[in-house]
Amino acid sequence: MQATLEQMDNLRGTSLYKLQLKYMMNKLEVLLERTLKNPLNSLDKEDPDLLTRIQSNIELVMGMDLEELAMLRQEIDDYRAGKDEASAS
Repeated sequence: MQATLEQMDNLRGTSLYKLQLKYMMNKLEVLLERTLKNPLNSLDKEDPDLLTRIQSNIELVMGMDLEELAMLRQEIDDYRAGKDEASAS
C-alpha cells in the first residue's frame, strides 16, 4: 500500500498525471450531463425561470465576503425561526 501511495506521489506534476486527471474530469462531466439532463428538463418545463433564479442566487452568494455570508446566515436563521413560531401558533 505504501509503495502505491509513493508511486502516486511520484506521478503528480507529470504530464501523464495531468492528462489522466483531465480525462477523468471530462468523463465525469459527460456522466453528470447525461445523468442530470432529464431531471433538469423536467424542472425547466414546470418552471422555466427556476434554474435562472438558482444561478443568479448562486452568483450572489459566491460574490459575498465572509462578513456578508455571516449576515445572510443570521437573516436566514431569523426568517426560519419566525416561520417556525408562526406554524406552531
